Amino acid sequence: MSLGGNNGPVGVRLRTRAPLALVWVLALFLCLPAAAQAEPPLRLDDRVTDNVGALRAGDAERIQEAFDGLYEEHRIRMWVVYTDSFMNFGGDTWTDATAEISGMGNNDVLLAVALSDREYSLSLPETMETITGAEENAIKRDDIEPALGAARWADAAIGTADGLARAAAPSTTSPIPVLVVLGLVGGFIVFLIVRSKRRAKRDHQRAVSSLDALDMTDRAGLARIPGPALDAKSKQMLRETDDAIRTSAEELARAREEFGDSAVAQFTTALTEARQSLARAFEIRQRLDDAIPETPQQRHQMLVDLVTTCAAADKQLDAQVEAFDKKRDLLLTAPERLDALTQDVVAVTVRIPDAESAVESLRQRFGASALASIEHNPALAEERVALGEEAIAEARAALNRGDSTAVIAALRAAEASVSQARDLLEGVTHAETDIRDAITRLPGAMRELEQDLERSRQFGATGGEELAAVRTAAESALASARSAQDSDPLGSLQHIVEADAALDELLAKAQETTEREQHARRTLANDLPAAEAHITAARDFITTRRGAISAEPRTRLSEAERHAGYARHIAQSDPVTALEHARAAVQLAQQALARARSEVSTWERQQRVTPSTMGGPGGGGSLSNAVVGGMLGGILMDAMRSGSGSRHRSSGFGTTRSGGARRTSGSFGGSRSSGTRRSSGVSSRSFGGPRSSGRRTSGGRF
Repeated sequence: MSLGGNNGPVGVRLRTRAPLALVWVLALFLCLPAAAQAEPPLRLDDRVTDNVGALRAGDAERIQEAFDGLYEEHRIRMWVVYTDSFMNFGGDTWTDATAEISGMGNNDVLLAVALSDREYSLSLPETMETITGAEENAIKRDDIEPALGAARWADAAIGTADGLARAAAPSTTSPIPVLVVLGLVGGFIVFLIVRSKRRAKRDHQRAVSSLDALDMTDRAGLARIPGPALDAKSKQMLRETDDAIRTSAEELARAREEFGDSAVAQFTTALTEARQSLARAFEIRQRLDDAIPETPQQRHQMLVDLVTTCAAADKQLDAQVEAFDKKRDLLLTAPERLDALTQDVVAVTVRIPDAESAVESLRQRFGASALASIEHNPALAEERVALGEEAIAEARAALNRGDSTAVIAALRAAEASVSQARDLLEGVTHAETDIRDAITRLPGAMRELEQDLERSRQFGATGGEELAAVRTAAESALASARSAQDSDPLGSLQHIVEADAALDELLAKAQETTEREQHARRTLANDLPAAEAHITAARDFITTRRGAISAEPRTRLSEAERHAGYARHIAQSDPVTALEHARAAVQLAQQALARARSEVSTWERQQRVTPSTMGGPGGGGSLSNAVVGGMLGGILMDAMRSGSGSRHRSSGFGTTRSGGARRTSGSFGGSRSSGTRRSSGVSSRSFGGPRSSGRRTSGGRF
């Protein structure tokens, strides 16, 4: 779209430029020592670029001759770049960024090869309809991977050009024999895969990539996809859709503050429906992950259900894309929004010292385990604020030079930064509240356990060895809680709740229904708030660090929320069942937080971010703390997707889909919405599903 809409103050269409966040990342990497071999995405000036000495004498001329022939016959302009490593970007992101920086258009194809990574990526325009997805896969399988595997670097580029020429040539034969041959070849490959782990992995990756071309609501099509590929895709879609909904919720909250509840009711409904669909998908994932086995047929059907349910959530958001873009026109009100964001930055900044004091006060009173999920929150909030200030400054500069794409991308990054900084500080407040609540409830929970222990002793030897073992464990938990109630009240309450649950399971066999309900009501008064406290801690942690967190902890959190919600719903009518669900919620929330913390720790090590970096000054990473914090919170990559026109999507209110096509940015939408608006010029996405368009980019290893 043009600035201010079709009839806005500026009617001239602007060419999409490299997004703000991408420029920041490139600038940071350009500051690395010159001796480093790895390169960030770069602008290609020559169609054959060899930055690592991969080509021998005469190879460049051979490649150029093949490229020239391809252009003369089919008007396809081929490029190749050999680099040492795709760094931390990943092959597809690196290749997309290089294509964007180099200004590649609808006739340009780029092959990027990272020798040290032993990874390649092939990027074609989505509008190049003469090259089908099957033909693209055949080029990768038959022309690129064999040559790269044999270190014939030049032949890989030449083979790509020849493969594109074959695919672009008019077909004069019936496709049926070709399909028969492909079927036979596919059967032979399956046979080889059974005998080779390496081939098995390669086939798995190929199957996952092929899903990008399918309609994810097509149950018949998905039913033909192998179970392992569906399993991997389902986890990816869970993560992406969960990110979309979390980001969409943040964007909708800003719209609600701006326009009021009634003005955004339709978007609230769309988000609620998407959340319900995602909750059903997480429930399926939990059943797949539990200890109860399913038959292969049942598991495959459940995976199909999971994928289509995620796709339904995507479409529910997409249906409101155009309306949301029109409602919240960031470009039209950019100056006012920037002024308001500046005030928000100030308001958040003045809260950071109080949060630091609160954490320090808690640290002095309680043990490290009680503060593990929030002790770095003030430092992370400070980094988000720094990122927000940079984004505001860049947005003003972009506004002055008329770069609407950069304005919207910077606005999205600034809003998300401020929002996450505020959430991080709220996390400290939540922790204080939960610890105080645990201090209040712990004595009652301990008395309840003591009463249960006394009742268990009345059964004597009739309870058997099982009751004796559970009683011993409960007595140990009670002793531990008494010794740790001052240093870790929340953890002590957790141990008491778990011990009481185990004891109750056996005592329930000897209790009358009325007694059980009365006991359940008393116990539920402790267990349900404990579940909500654990869920809050896990939710705060995952939301503000979602850039590093996979589908598994998100699944556990969603299931914990479902169990807790059901427990609240039936607490009065069926307290016994409600208590079971509340305790399940506690366990799932604990699992979600533990797994999320583990994944964040792994991510930090991969990014070479030391604990001191995460907690304050003195980190040893090559990126600034603010940028690393933006990556961890999902802000920086969202901003990159927002303005780049890359295969990734901007995430203010929307999703980011890894793999597949590139799409222009926007504010409310799902998998395919931007494909219909690609010709409209500049837009920015923040609400919707994970699909994208623009270029289709994929690759693999060799």
